[in-house]
Amino acid sequence: MTMPFRACLPVVLLSLILSACGGSGGSANGGDNTNTGNSAGGGNGGGNAANPEEFFQTRLQSSTGFCRTCHIAGGVADTDDGRGLMLTSDSAQDFQLLRASWEALGGGVDSSPLLVEPSDPAEPHSGGKPWPEGSQPHEAMRTLLTCWNDGGCSLNDGNGGDPINLEPLLGSARGGHAWFDYCADDGTGQARPDSALLPADPRSLVQPGFNDGRAVYFNAFWKDCHVDPELVNEKPHPDTCGQLRESRHRGAVLMGTAPVQNPDGSYVTYEDGEVVRPGNTFAGDNPHGFSAISAEQFNQLWMIWGLTERPENFDQLVAERYGFGPLSDEHPYPLPGEDPNQTNGGSGRLPMGLLQTRMEDGSYSGEISHNCQGCHSTTIDGEFIPGGGGSLLDASVVGRDFGAFGSPVGIAIDRLGLAGRVRGTNNAQFSNILALTGIQSPQQLIDVLNNGTTGTGDTPAWWNVGRRPVKFVDAMFSGDAVRVDFALFSPILTNKYGLPEQEDSWTSDHVQDGDHYIMSQKAPEYVGDIDTALAEQGAILFHTKDLWAEGENNPVARPDGGNGSCASCHGAYSPRYVNDDTFLADPALEGIASYVVPIDIIDTDRVRLDTYNQGTNESLNQASVAYPETHGTDQDCGVQNLPGQQIDAQGNERPRGYAAPPLYGVWATAPYLHNGSVPDVWSLLDSSERPATWRRISKQPRADQAGQVVMGYETDFERGYDPQRMGWRYEELNCDPSPSADYLSCNPLNDLGDFFLSEVFGGLLLGWNIANPPILTNSDIEARKIYNTRLFSQGNGGHVFSDVLNDAERAAIIEYLKTL
Repeated sequence: MTMPFRACLPVVLLSLILSACGGSGGSANGGDNTNTGNSAGGGNGGGNAANPEEFFQTRLQSSTGFCRTCHIAGGVADTDDGRGLMLTSDSAQDFQLLRASWEALGGGVDSSPLLVEPSDPAEPHSGGKPWPEGSQPHEAMRTLLTCWNDGGCSLNDGNGGDPINLEPLLGSARGGHAWFDYCADDGTGQARPDSALLPADPRSLVQPGFNDGRAVYFNAFWKDCHVDPELVNEKPHPDTCGQLRESRHRGAVLMGTAPVQNPDGSYVTYEDGEVVRPGNTFAGDNPHGFSAISAEQFNQLWMIWGLTERPENFDQLVAERYGFGPLSDEHPYPLPGEDPNQTNGGSGRLPMGLLQTRMEDGSYSGEISHNCQGCHSTTIDGEFIPGGGGSLLDASVVGRDFGAFGSPVGIAIDRLGLAGRVRGTNNAQFSNILALTGIQSPQQLIDVLNNGTTGTGDTPAWWNVGRRPVKFVDAMFSGDAVRVDFALFSPILTNKYGLPEQEDSWTSDHVQDGDHYIMSQKAPEYVGDIDTALAEQGAILFHTKDLWAEGENNPVARPDGGNGSCASCHGAYSPRYVNDDTFLADPALEGIASYVVPIDIIDTDRVRLDTYNQGTNESLNQASVAYPETHGTDQDCGVQNLPGQQIDAQGNERPRGYAAPPLYGVWATAPYLHNGSVPDVWSLLDSSERPATWRRISKQPRADQAGQVVMGYETDFERGYDPQRMGWRYEELNCDPSPSADYLSCNPLNDLGDFFLSEVFGGLLLGWNIANPPILTNSDIEARKIYNTRLFSQGNGGHVFSDVLNDAERAAIIEYLKTL
């Protein structure tokens, strides 16, 4: 799409007048973004003007040359239709260029596109409508055009009002939860004291009607699952910064990213003196869960890798083969013959995602298990990034290898397909299976047995959790329904030396600490260079470009509410728009996204949505994760997709579809869509660019180990990341369906076996999972790096409304996303 001259020129003028197309201060190419006090008028802030040019300089022109942000060579306005006004580095020419453009457009005042298009909602304008009728820039521009038109105006009576101050275009909270920002900084750069009372949770503002009529749209609303301590036997929300900090620290120990011992050698404890220990899969913090294997068995894993002897880089190869994080000194394990409690845990080093469990007194157990960091973390340039999503892990291979040494959970994860069919994805949201525990009618039984699978899924980033009033891709639960966050740690298989012990209270006793750790995570800063001038253009487009504007001819139906921009669904981030009450009713809503896009509009793969049929939702509603003790109250934290749970201010039921996520750290979360089917943001924004079958590139093994070991994905930024497309580099595979084609790479009808098992039986509970291909060889493991969008639950369609962007606009939006 190109911007017509008449539609493009107001973007320039908008940048001259309001800097809506421009920078936050500094140089002509975008410059310094630290100055938040620049006025739209620049100059002396008003006063009497002797002539139109002086009026322009004092009332309309910013000293930073805002128009140069868009109307420069290579900018979004540098198109055949947009070059009617291109600026130089000499700001002294701005007045003359503006006057010439006004004359070329036919002159006039109220009919001039210079005044109409940035203000009239009926007119298309990529820069949005930032100066409605009556605003300071609108009136100042009208005064100037009147002078040009008839020469009889007065410039000395304050016409146009005082120049306004503008917030910068660039800036990001980087996710997390506002409580942690509040406690970290009292406004002077000092941390608040432990006694400081916490403000209201900003997510609680997301209620029916609260942001209606504004640019950012919400149709999914917050429920407080802990509002009544007499109903919910769980730790309440913290009241002070000190309580929050203590809870977060215990959560970090539980999640395996903080030491069990304090610097003085004492153990981290709860209020009752119990030692805080890291959790592990399906065992709570019990050291002898069924997921664990002994250190002796762990030391023999190389035997089932097909090697003839233990390699000296065994620890690193563990991380590579399974896709865990970097090796950690905080997670030792004993080598053969070592007593872990006599060797500070042992001489070996586990990667992040694996851990040696701890006994009740804090001592080492000599058993190795896994935790949440395997899926909910990533690595970039050797740096471990907690909360980053599991685009590296192959949990099926972990399950296969641990299962070979007697871990029944490992066997189940592998053979039941609970980890997905593609490395870096998962099938962890198996609450459809949990629904079996809540069946109360024959119809519910039928629905549960026919609910199929959630299929291939992409693990979301934790650093966005604190900005989501609802959770999961279909907004199934309130963001405050935190029990499900500890699903992996549910202590259902806790003692392999006796009968399994069900400890019903463990999750409720610990989940608030874990959730505070999760909410505290921050997105990493972009590793590469950022073109700030281009990013500022992207900020404008992201927040204000209406993808359904007249002339865009968007083939997708326009969604309800909002301004039709990216921000309408994904939230506002730029300080300029966060502090604009036409976008957000309260700046505390920064980065909050809570819009369920109707499935017919988003139109991405429907397997995940279809799994949760009515009977499955009803049955799941009886499970503990649905907070049954709150049912029937005004803060009912049950399954939010059930009728009557989510109704807007107009009485409309929330649509079925997928929730648009916040976009903090989006650069580090490739691949994209809820099933991980799109490798980069460029092809997300242009559906014609999406590969049908692709494989992310892997690290190269050591020369002497080539062909003998399995390596993980390349995580070096320079070698593995594509900054223009915003995603990890991949190779597109040319699939020629034939009997010799690889099962996972090219089989839309050598897909016959998969089609039969998935499409015919995929609707049956666990049907798709059980049909998961077995992993027998290193070649099978390598094949799991291939993403075939032809397979069940792995479609890469949808989100095609962004196809109306042109390449320059896509590039600018991608550059802006790097700043979040």
